Amino acid sequence: MRARAVGWTLGCIGSVALAAAVLVPASSPARETELPLDVAYRTELLGADVTFLDPATLVQRTAEDVSVSVRVRGDEDSGEADDDTAVWTYDTTTSAADGTLISTTTTTACLDRRTAEGVDCAAESVDGTPMDVRGLTVTFPVAAPEEDLRLWNDTVRASLPVRFVGSERFAGLEVQRWEQVVPERVLRAVSVPGALVDSTAPTSPADVVYSSTRSLLVEPVSGIVVSSEEDTLSVLRAPDGTPGAVLLGGVFTASEESTDRAVARAREVIDQQESPGLVSPWGVGGAGVVLLGLGALLVGRSRRGVPAEQTEDQDVRSPVPAA
Repeated sequence: MRARAVGWTLGCIGSVALAAAVLVPASSPARETELPLDVAYRTELLGADVTFLDPATLVQRTAEDVSVSVRVRGDEDSGEADDDTAVWTYDTTTSAADGTLISTTTTTACLDRRTAEGVDCAAESVDGTPMDVRGLTVTFPVAAPEEDLRLWNDTVRASLPVRFVGSERFAGLEVQRWEQVVPERVLRAVSVPGALVDSTAPTSPADVVYSSTRSLLVEPVSGIVVSSEEDTLSVLRAPDGTPGAVLLGGVFTASEESTDRAVARAREVIDQQESPGLVSPWGVGGAGVVLLGLGALLVGRSRRGVPAEQTEDQDVRSPVPAA
């Protein structure tokens, strides 16, 4: 009887396990990755043989070492940050090796925590001026679709197409390569000293003309940009088309230290995704089948093991001998 009771118990537990396995979607991921609210990291691009216009002296400098540093931080205390939206601010500083500050920009974006795309909110701005920051910014979504997306360009201050090029191996990781090409375009009209556009006039109108090609390597499980390269050129152009001073021109590549940090962050996310933090529905279902089978076996054996005389009517009594 004891084996029979145990068998029925195991059978009940197995049935519950099978029901649970059916209710849990087998195709759902083990864990959904969302953008963190309190992110904090730094990246750096280095350029050699860079040309730029010193903003303090207005002197053209060439063959210089220049760095572009980006510090990213999340503002979890922002009133716009919630379960669906992350508020990230990143400061971009371009400076020469001798400390000369070339440019600095601060961008605040409100990002959908699942798609990583900019969404509407009161906090979004560029250098303190409210601005619609749209598209992707400093991170990509998890498992980004292999199709054209939109990527925010800090210089143009608009989101522009970014094209999926293909997959490759980088630093031991499978990564996606993305490329954004910005054809030559006029950003704005300015008034500058005539000498900067080869004019003898004290001042002259000019256009700021910009073009760039940017390549990014993205680890798809985390959406982290592990490395990047940008070939950029910003120049002044006189009204008659005469090229003037180069505001910034060169090829910038992620530093080794910056790449190592990004790869480490990506590996940390991958390890978290691969850790058995949740029970697979297939495992639950398999356990249910085993328990049902074991329960049925115990019940069957208990029935076969009952003596034949115990199956007879328990009220039958031996005849009383006659006196």
